[in-house]
Amino acid sequence: MVAVLFFLILTSLTIAMVYSITSTNTVIAKRTVDRATAVAYGDGVMESIFDQWRNSLATATDPTDRSSGKSTAALTAAITPPDAATLPLPPGVSLNSWSIKALTPLLADTTSSDGRPVPENGTSSRLRISLYYMATVKVNFRNSGSNPAVIQRIFSRTGRNIFDNFFFGTQMKTEFHPGPEMYVSGTVYIGGDLFTAHDSLHFMKDVTFTGSQSLNFRPEDSRYGVETPNIASGTQGLGNNWDLNNPPHVGPQQKLLDTPLTALDPKFIDDPSNNDFDTAANPSDGNPNNNGYHEIIEEPDPNTNTTDKVDPLKLDANTSERLSENADYRIYVDASNNVKIFAGSTQLNSGAEFDAITAAITTNTAINDAREGDYVRLVTLDVSKINGSIGTLKDTKGGPSGTGGEGYVFYIADTSGAAPGSSATQVTTNVYDTKTGAVATGGGNVPSKHARGVKLVNGGTLPKAGLTVVSPNTVYIQGDYNTGSTSGSQPTSNTATSYTPPTDTPSPVVTSYDRAAAAVVGDAVNILSNNWNDANSMSGKTRTASSTTVNSALVAGNVPTTSNSYSGGIENFTRFNEDWTGSYFTIYGALALLYDSEQAVGLWNKASYSPPSRRWYYDTNLQNANPPGFRVAHVYSRGNRIGN
Repeated sequence: MVAVLFFLILTSLTIAMVYSITSTNTVIAKRTVDRATAVAYGDGVMESIFDQWRNSLATATDPTDRSSGKSTAALTAAITPPDAATLPLPPGVSLNSWSIKALTPLLADTTSSDGRPVPENGTSSRLRISLYYMATVKVNFRNSGSNPAVIQRIFSRTGRNIFDNFFFGTQMKTEFHPGPEMYVSGTVYIGGDLFTAHDSLHFMKDVTFTGSQSLNFRPEDSRYGVETPNIASGTQGLGNNWDLNNPPHVGPQQKLLDTPLTALDPKFIDDPSNNDFDTAANPSDGNPNNNGYHEIIEEPDPNTNTTDKVDPLKLDANTSERLSENADYRIYVDASNNVKIFAGSTQLNSGAEFDAITAAITTNTAINDAREGDYVRLVTLDVSKINGSIGTLKDTKGGPSGTGGEGYVFYIADTSGAAPGSSATQVTTNVYDTKTGAVATGGGNVPSKHARGVKLVNGGTLPKAGLTVVSPNTVYIQGDYNTGSTSGSQPTSNTATSYTPPTDTPSPVVTSYDRAAAAVVGDAVNILSNNWNDANSMSGKTRTASSTTVNSALVAGNVPTTSNSYSGGIENFTRFNEDWTGSYFTIYGALALLYDSEQAVGLWNKASYSPPSRRWYYDTNLQNANPPGFRVAHVYSRGNRIGN
């Protein structure tokens, strides 16, 4: 009896213990589920706060808000957490509180007197700063008591620009088809499809595209399906000599402007071989101010106050993404060779600034460009004279917000040109022998039908603060640029004959010269060597190039491939006009192909040149300093969840 009683007591205790443990585990499990539900709801609230924070900063019209971020108080007033209709509340869950606050780069509460974030700026450009905020959401759930679920995330806005890559392309189809060995030393971004058909191409860094990749010519190319691509193996990576562990791959879309892509006319973003390409004079939607990325080198239509001519690149009353709007000086030359100079919105008619610029400008000379089938009427800028007048000239708008201090921007336009193929009156000009300064034999009063250009000469030394030269016309760079070169010295990149890519890096500057932040931007960019002579561009003349180095970011357009002509590919992004056999062309900078050329529309197969040996290097200095006049695109991100 005693044994039975003992057994019953033991059994009862065991059952009670099991029940207690089971009940405890059930409570713990239920609490875990309730907390997980609360956290999931909190994540939804966090997403709503992030979207509103990003939109509030991106659409800010106050210049200080736009450049330095909004204060804690301003964002708190602007953000509203989602209501139950937008984000239904799970049973037993309620929003306890939410907050957003500005931080320092060390993620501490801001020390700014006006409550804005303290910028993190490890570069020499005030535009490329990072701003940080902390968002916190607290959510009550059943039996949470005074211990709600807490979710936190770091929000950041970082300024980046297109020159973070060696090559940045926005065309729907991009081709790299070099003949000789070609090495690309920096990252490559292709905003569309990538076509590579030659195993002489070496990508040394990461390559991303947003569309697809083909080891072939593009379908519009007459070689497609006829000529066998020069690929040693069909295996991706091996056949094109890039890193087998990091072949070109799909990557995220990178921003070019803060202006959303949807604000631009899609007919100017699309590939013209796929549809009827609209012209700048006849835009498909009637708005001349939204015609694709070419707008950054154009000026806005003067009637921008009408609803059908809204300028999407005008972010607010003080901020535009047009380089013309960000120029310190704008220079215009008309058909009669009258020169107008503006400093901001003020026309200069006399004074030290006017004298300095007019002394650096030469008008009404010409070169013959075989590709364009025309004499190109030139406005020539002597960069050495600009550099020598820096004490006189003012850096007032090198920073797009107009506060100055970020280098010089010159916008130069010959306004006498007419659309290619038009029957406009020709302009007569002269071809000069640049060695003697006299009009070349047979070079007097030559006709220039439509082609207009800007030529940069004596650009060995640039202003230390940086220089950007922009034109809606074709730009020609003659001789070494931003290298420190003089008549008695030149960089090693022009003379080294034992160069073995990619390990050898011949110096692109003369001793003791520091490269300035620089950009050259045009409808197209041509390279004229150190040996160039305008007179030799005339028919039948010998055009023998010599090695030349350009240290600059280059932004230009091209003429896309059709069945009639190859675009020239990225290997011919910069256009040539000489016999470069045995000579080097070194680019130490970055390339950006953003649009189709609208003035320099001659086909690549009409060009007359022999290609140089190309030495292409990415200038990492561009990650630290924007070329003057270029805005950054703001990238918004949220960090991993902090808390429970």
